[in-house]
Amino acid sequence: MPTVYRLVPEGKTVDLELAPLRASFPTSICLDLREGDLYATIESAVPEDRATQLLINRELDRIYFLTCVRLRAEMCCRTVTLDLSASYRIQGRIPAGTKPQQWTERLSLQLKLWALAMESADALIKILLLFQIIELSYPDTKDTKVYPRYVDPAHPPHPRTEAKLLRHLVAHAGDAMRQTGNYLKFLGLPPRLSNLTHPEWSHKVSDRVKVVEGEARDVVQSAV
Repeated sequence: MPTVYRLVPEGKTVDLELAPLRASFPTSICLDLREGDLYATIESAVPEDRATQLLINRELDRIYFLTCVRLRAEMCCRTVTLDLSASYRIQGRIPAGTKPQQWTERLSLQLKLWALAMESADALIKILLLFQIIELSYPDTKDTKVYPRYVDPAHPPHPRTEAKLLRHLVAHAGDAMRQTGNYLKFLGLPPRLSNLTHPEWSHKVSDRVKVVEGEARDVVQSAV
């Protein structure tokens, strides 16, 4: 029994490259255009199977990571109380040679965290979500081979270590331990965690989100 979803873009009209999009999906999900709208059909045990929502959502999270195009899957049910119409093209380019994903539970979660982080306007929330992506691939945050110790505040830390220290700054309160204290010294801030009362704290911490984002992107990119 097929379960059908309409793929609706969030935001403005977008350009569409249907062939590479189809090539990036598994064979169990069929994409087709109907009167200008894009649909995904998934074979399921029962019609309108809610369990298939997770399958299509993770594919769309991956497309969002690869192209910055956000699509929402709306199940096409037999009983419809509201009729929405959309005419669009998908913009963004799927990298050449992109094939169906070999999924893991970790990657599914990492892509969901990436989507949530990119949609957040709060830099501190972004740091928490993006570091969780890194931590899923490198869970032992005390491993100095993965997260090199930071001892010299005259120079920036290793990017993965900096991502960890930034997470400490926004997730904890109180006095900073040695490595985090060195990092605060590097930033020109007093040795206090979550020091939101300091006029420069949020600005300087927010300015380093790009470091955590770069590390998180590298982690996901290596898997997709």
